[in-house]
Amino acid sequence: MGAIADLIRKIPAAAKYRAALEAMERENVQLKAENDDLKQELAQYLQQWETLDGDAVTTLVYLSQYERGHSHEIAATTKVNPQTVEAYLKFLAQHAYVNPPADGEAGFGIAHKGRRYLRERGLLKMPKAKAKSATARARVATPAQKTRKRR
Repeated sequence: MGAIADLIRKIPAAAKYRAALEAMERENVQLKAENDDLKQELAQYLQQWETLDGDAVTTLVYLSQYERGHSHEIAATTKVNPQTVEAYLKFLAQHAYVNPPADGEAGFGIAHKGRRYLRERGLLKMPKAKAKSATARARVATPAQKTRKRR
């Protein structure tokens, strides 16, 4: 009991409280260990109870496939109402499933907690390339006209 011995050495009048101080120190060590055990147990139960709505999961799946996404892109791809997607993105960001757009970043990104949630439920999908806009798809679909050289 190093702290108690130091206290009694510095303040001799505290010697009469030695037994009580040592008992409090032992109790404190016990309570810390019990607290750590309870935190671990709680973490296990929280993972079991943590469930998300279908549209929230659909939003997470989209973000796991594409690096980042705006609510209108997610809504168009998943065929969910844009306001619903916005509400879920706010909820997911609030609960650390997604990362909100930071300075210079485009759209929301999936966070570690979101990936873990999908992985634990077998829903984590491989990332895809960023979805192209309708204009970009049209450009790819209609190749440029070839011109012949005249002789």
